[in-house]
Amino acid sequence: MILGFFLRIIPYFLLILFIFFEFAPAYFSEKEIIKPYFTFMFLYALINNDSERFRPFWILLVGLFYDFLDGDVIGITSLFFLITLHLLKRKHSTIISIDFRIIWTNFILILFAYIFVNKFVKFILFDVSFELKRITLSFFISIILFPLFNSIVRKFKNRLSYINE
Repeated sequence: MILGFFLRIIPYFLLILFIFFEFAPAYFSEKEIIKPYFTFMFLYALINNDSERFRPFWILLVGLFYDFLDGDVIGITSLFFLITLHLLKRKHSTIISIDFRIIWTNFILILFAYIFVNKFVKFILFDVSFELKRITLSFFISIILFPLFNSIVRKFKNRLSYINE
Protein backbone atom coordinates (compact mmCIF):
# COMPACT_ATOMS: atom_id res chain seq x y z
CA MET A 1 0.00 0.00 0.00
CA ILE A 2 2.79 2.41 0.89
CA LEU A 3 4.75 1.34 -2.18
CA GLY A 4 1.70 1.94 -4.38
CA PHE A 5 1.23 5.43 -2.95
CA PHE A 6 4.92 6.19 -3.40
CA LEU A 7 4.84 5.00 -7.01
CA ARG A 8 1.81 7.18 -7.73
CA ILE A 9 3.38 10.39 -6.44
CA ILE A 10 6.80 9.96 -8.08
CA PRO A 11 5.79 11.62 -11.40
CA TYR A 12 4.31 14.61 -9.58
CA PHE A 13 7.39 14.92 -7.39
CA LEU A 14 9.67 14.77 -10.43
CA LEU A 15 7.53 17.36 -12.19
CA ILE A 16 7.87 19.80 -9.29
CA LEU A 17 11.61 19.02 -9.17
CA PHE A 18 11.94 19.84 -12.88
CA ILE A 19 10.08 23.13 -12.38
CA PHE A 20 12.51 24.18 -9.65
CA PHE A 21 15.48 22.88 -11.65
CA GLU A 22 14.38 24.96 -14.62
CA PHE A 23 13.89 28.21 -12.69
CA ALA A 24 16.64 28.01 -10.06
CA PRO A 25 19.41 29.38 -12.33
CA ALA A 26 17.22 32.34 -13.30
CA TYR A 27 16.95 33.47 -9.69
CA PHE A 28 20.69 33.25 -9.07
CA SER A 29 21.79 35.04 -12.23
CA GLU A 30 21.39 38.67 -13.15
CA LYS A 31 21.51 37.99 -16.90
CA GLU A 32 18.98 36.27 -19.08
CA ILE A 33 20.12 32.68 -19.47
CA ILE A 34 19.46 30.06 -22.09
CA LYS A 35 17.23 27.47 -20.53
CA PRO A 36 15.59 24.60 -22.32
CA TYR A 37 11.96 23.95 -21.57
CA PHE A 38 12.65 21.00 -19.20
CA THR A 39 9.25 21.08 -17.55
CA PHE A 40 7.48 21.34 -20.90
CA MET A 41 9.43 18.34 -22.25
CA PHE A 42 8.87 16.24 -19.14
CA LEU A 43 5.15 17.03 -18.82
CA TYR A 44 4.56 16.45 -22.53
CA ALA A 45 6.36 13.10 -22.30
CA LEU A 46 4.30 12.16 -19.22
CA ILE A 47 1.03 13.08 -20.89
CA ASN A 48 2.03 11.38 -24.13
CA ASN A 49 3.11 8.13 -22.48
CA ASP A 50 0.41 7.89 -19.81
CA SER A 51 -2.46 10.28 -20.47
CA GLU A 52 -4.83 8.38 -18.17
CA ARG A 53 -2.74 9.04 -15.06
CA PHE A 54 -2.91 12.82 -15.17
CA ARG A 55 -6.12 14.58 -14.33
CA PRO A 56 -6.89 18.00 -15.79
CA PHE A 57 -6.97 19.54 -12.30
CA TRP A 58 -3.34 18.55 -11.61
CA ILE A 59 -2.23 19.80 -15.01
CA LEU A 60 -4.01 23.09 -14.30
CA LEU A 61 -2.22 23.45 -10.95
CA VAL A 62 1.20 22.55 -12.37
CA GLY A 63 0.73 24.94 -15.30
CA LEU A 64 -0.34 27.78 -13.03
CA PHE A 65 2.63 27.15 -10.72
CA TYR A 66 4.98 27.08 -13.73
CA ASP A 67 3.57 30.35 -15.09
CA PHE A 68 3.75 31.95 -11.65
CA LEU A 69 7.46 31.18 -11.38
CA ASP A 70 8.11 32.14 -14.98
CA GLY A 71 6.49 35.53 -14.51
CA ASP A 72 4.62 35.29 -17.78
CA VAL A 73 0.92 35.52 -18.32
CA ILE A 74 -0.59 33.02 -15.92
CA GLY A 75 -2.65 30.27 -17.53
CA ILE A 76 -1.04 29.84 -20.95
CA THR A 77 0.96 26.76 -19.97
CA SER A 78 -2.10 25.17 -18.37
CA LEU A 79 -4.14 25.91 -21.46
CA PHE A 80 -1.62 24.26 -23.78
CA PHE A 81 -1.31 21.14 -21.66
CA LEU A 82 -5.04 20.81 -21.13
CA ILE A 83 -5.57 21.04 -24.90
CA THR A 84 -2.82 18.43 -25.40
CA LEU A 85 -4.40 16.14 -22.81
CA HIS A 86 -7.81 16.55 -24.42
CA LEU A 87 -6.43 15.72 -27.86
CA LEU A 88 -4.63 12.66 -26.52
CA LYS A 89 -7.72 11.34 -24.75
CA ARG A 90 -9.92 11.63 -27.84
CA LYS A 91 -10.51 8.33 -29.52
CA HIS A 92 -9.66 9.45 -33.03
CA SER A 93 -6.97 11.98 -32.26
CA THR A 94 -4.50 13.21 -34.82
CA ILE A 95 -1.65 13.38 -32.31
CA ILE A 96 -1.84 9.82 -30.97
CA SER A 97 0.88 7.69 -32.48
CA ILE A 98 3.27 4.87 -31.70
CA ASP A 99 5.83 6.14 -34.21
CA PHE A 100 8.36 8.32 -32.42
CA ARG A 101 8.91 10.57 -35.44
CA ILE A 102 5.25 11.63 -35.27
CA ILE A 103 5.44 12.12 -31.50
CA TRP A 104 8.57 14.23 -31.94
CA THR A 105 7.00 16.28 -34.74
CA ASN A 106 3.90 16.90 -32.62
CA PHE A 107 6.11 17.97 -29.73
CA ILE A 108 7.98 20.41 -31.97
CA LEU A 109 4.74 21.91 -33.30
CA ILE A 110 3.15 22.22 -29.85
CA LEU A 111 6.34 23.70 -28.35
CA PHE A 112 6.63 26.19 -31.21
CA ALA A 113 2.98 27.20 -30.82
CA TYR A 114 3.44 27.52 -27.05
CA ILE A 115 6.51 29.73 -27.37
CA PHE A 116 4.93 31.85 -30.08
CA VAL A 117 1.65 32.40 -28.22
CA ASN A 118 3.40 32.95 -24.89
CA LYS A 119 5.83 35.52 -26.27
CA PHE A 120 3.19 37.20 -28.45
CA VAL A 121 0.80 37.64 -25.51
CA LYS A 122 3.66 38.92 -23.38
CA PHE A 123 4.62 41.37 -26.13
CA ILE A 124 1.02 42.62 -26.51
CA LEU A 125 0.26 42.94 -22.80
CA PHE A 126 3.62 44.04 -21.41
CA ASP A 127 5.39 45.50 -24.49
CA VAL A 128 8.50 43.45 -23.78
CA SER A 129 11.26 42.95 -26.33
CA PHE A 130 12.74 39.50 -26.76
CA GLU A 131 16.13 38.08 -27.46
CA LEU A 132 15.36 35.98 -30.49
CA LYS A 133 18.76 34.25 -30.28
CA ARG A 134 18.13 33.05 -26.70
CA ILE A 135 14.60 31.86 -27.48
CA THR A 136 15.76 30.05 -30.63
CA LEU A 137 18.61 28.31 -28.80
CA SER A 138 16.25 27.24 -26.00
CA PHE A 139 13.82 25.91 -28.60
CA PHE A 140 16.46 23.86 -30.43
CA ILE A 141 18.01 22.52 -27.21
CA SER A 142 14.53 21.40 -26.12
CA ILE A 143 13.98 19.67 -29.46
CA ILE A 144 17.31 17.88 -29.19
CA LEU A 145 16.73 16.78 -25.57
CA PHE A 146 13.13 15.60 -26.03
CA PRO A 147 14.01 12.05 -27.24
CA LEU A 148 16.06 11.54 -24.07
CA PHE A 149 13.24 12.75 -21.83
CA ASN A 150 10.65 10.70 -23.69
CA SER A 151 12.70 7.50 -23.48
CA ILE A 152 13.33 8.01 -19.75
CA VAL A 153 9.63 8.57 -19.08
CA ARG A 154 8.65 5.56 -21.21
CA LYS A 155 11.14 3.30 -19.39
CA PHE A 156 9.98 4.65 -16.04
CA LYS A 157 6.34 4.02 -16.96
CA ASN A 158 7.14 0.46 -18.08
CA ARG A 159 8.98 -0.26 -14.82
CA LEU A 160 6.11 1.15 -12.75
CA SER A 161 3.56 -0.91 -14.63
CA TYR A 162 5.75 -4.00 -14.17
CA ILE A 163 6.01 -3.35 -10.39
CA ASN A 164 2.26 -2.68 -10.12
CA GLU A 165 1.45 -6.05 -11.73
